[in-house]
Amino acid sequence: MKSSARWTIDLFAALCPLLARAEGDPAEYVFSPEVERGEREIDSKAGIAWDRDGRSSWGGKLGVEYGLTAWWASEATVNFGRPLGESTELLSLEWENRFQLLKSDVHPYVIGALLEVEREHDRDEGYELRYGPLLQSAWGPLQANLNLLFERRLRAKGEQTPTEMGYQWQWRWRRDASFDWGMQGFGALGRWDGWAPSAQQAHVLGPVLFARSFAAAAHGSGDDEGYGELPEFEAGLLFGTGGEAPRVTLRLQAMIPF
Repeated sequence: MKSSARWTIDLFAALCPLLARAEGDPAEYVFSPEVERGEREIDSKAGIAWDRDGRSSWGGKLGVEYGLTAWWASEATVNFGRPLGESTELLSLEWENRFQLLKSDVHPYVIGALLEVEREHDRDEGYELRYGPLLQSAWGPLQANLNLLFERRLRAKGEQTPTEMGYQWQWRWRRDASFDWGMQGFGALGRWDGWAPSAQQAHVLGPVLFARSFAAAAHGSGDDEGYGELPEFEAGLLFGTGGEAPRVTLRLQAMIPF
């Protein structure tokens, strides 16, 4: 386990200088409503995005998550990157809280909620509050997620910004193997009570690959027991559909139990 964690950390240390942050957040990932008490995890994310003029920018997230209860998981995260035309910098500090509100043994769905507070490194930018429902369901090996998220900036200097709305969706084909595959999509719609024109919205979607540590093979095929103690990885290649979305986004994530 220690060697796997060390290898993963070294890999992301090498990749992060190559990865990106643009308008929006290419290191964005789909929040899960599932919470496990006592779970401890290093969560490393990075992404690179190219705009329609071929320019790129990079960014990443490094966080530590802990399952405080059977229904509440909390994560502290440092966000860093190089926005378009700017130098590499610390962007913000983030406190993420996920709450599992309902999990039924009878019905194949899970309902949760997100509450996230982000403190910008530039104090004039104030705080950003992010919240919303996290929904998940499953039909056989197919797992689907849909998250509706609202963002509001607080205590920023200058004009106050309205509450904006975004979404995340994902479907994942779970094959009880070392590799799963699926699709993901992210979008920003503008004001929650009056969406922006399509030319000012941002939508990206594309294929994603989920991988567990190759050591998972030691646990036997078709049996997930023990997977929670192994590193998991995720890689997505997302394509913009127009508007203000980047042309292409590449994102990576590693989740390392400790």
